[in-house]
Amino acid sequence: MNIAYSILSAAATVESAASAAEAEASGGIIDRIQALGTASEQIKDPDYWGSVGIITITGILIVFCILAILIFFFWLLGTIFKGVDKKKKAKAEAAKAVAPAAAAPAPAPVEETAEVVDDSDEEIMAVISAAIAAYAEEEGTSYTIRNVKRRDSRTRSAWSLAGIGENTRPF
Repeated sequence: MNIAYSILSAAATVESAASAAEAEASGGIIDRIQALGTASEQIKDPDYWGSVGIITITGILIVFCILAILIFFFWLLGTIFKGVDKKKKAKAEAAKAVAPAAAAPAPAPVEETAEVVDDSDEEIMAVISAAIAAYAEEEGTSYTIRNVKRRDSRTRSAWSLAGIGENTRPF
């Protein structure tokens, strides 16, 4: 049994050496290393770590070159857009400078604006009462206003609260 095992291992060694010689003759170091078979044989090869280093350095250089190209591209886009924004601002300033000169000959009359005062609650009540009375007159009924409350502008409607409740309900 030992004799058969030694013959088979010798034949395998001869085959791997022959395939390694073929790979070196046809392609180079990488092909020769790949033809060795097992990983332990590949690691023992003196050219293995050199080829690993070359592949690693090449990959890192490619990545950094592409990153440098991307950085340059985005810098160029930023410069182009800043130039476009400066042109738009210059046009807007030029239009503002021309517009007042054209509007200057015709001065507008000064009008006083009415300020809204909180003391107009009685007027509002009268308008609301008149509207309700007109509506009630059409229907033939009468309504009485007992209380008027100012609605807080910060409160939400029932539909809004229902939507918030549905969208924030835990799953």
